[in-house]
Amino acid sequence: MDIPTIPDIERACLTAVPAHRVALDGSAIIRAGAGPGGSGRANSACWLDPGDDADLGARLARIEDWYMRLGRVPRIRVTPLTPPALERLLAHRAWARSVETVVMAAPLDSLPLPDGDTLMEEGPSEEWLTVREEGGTASPARMIEKRDTASLLLVPGAWISASAEGRVAAVAFAAAVGPIAILGDVTTMQAFRGQGFGRRVCVAALGWARSEGAQWGALQVEADNDAALSLYRRLGFREVYRYVYRELG
Repeated sequence: MDIPTIPDIERACLTAVPAHRVALDGSAIIRAGAGPGGSGRANSACWLDPGDDADLGARLARIEDWYMRLGRVPRIRVTPLTPPALERLLAHRAWARSVETVVMAAPLDSLPLPDGDTLMEEGPSEEWLTVREEGGTASPARMIEKRDTASLLLVPGAWISASAEGRVAAVAFAAAVGPIAILGDVTTMQAFRGQGFGRRVCVAALGWARSEGAQWGALQVEADNDAALSLYRRLGFREVYRYVYRELG
């Protein structure tokens, strides 16, 4: 399989990060998770066709109303698949812009060998959740989403952890969406950073996904997270595209 296209990766990421509520409007997918403070991808709208630009003003108004009825801040994820006219409309209306997120991909046939023991489970354990919450400073709404992922996920998923000194040091999550594996939730506790535990759970997660038939790995990371970018580049990941969030007000 050649490197996945942007639509391929976008669909795989949306599948790997399920949302509690979903609405559709043409190629636009409007999603909401457990509540304010949840993950960006599960709590935003995005377009999957840059040519889908009819009646954007009316559609944007419907999206704004949908989020406001849920008590949420309207948010749109702007990717290379966003209609250019929508980007201009959001900028004109002064929707606030977030830090860029980098989407990266790598072939799984060139993965490094595992370099330590890991535990792989079919759902998030309390220890896994604790590391994700404390090591990543996740909000209560985001943690509800993490707890619910296993029950909402339509594809195979694995929750990986690595331990040291009698406790979990690092965790990761992977979903095998056909030929594409989505890697996420990579978190290392502060006391164990810089010791290779993040790399260990990433390699284990992607190795599991390869055993499920995935040929490529994909992930997303904020553009200013130098430590994470360095790790993923060493594992063979390269940038494919970027996106930003735009929020009303």
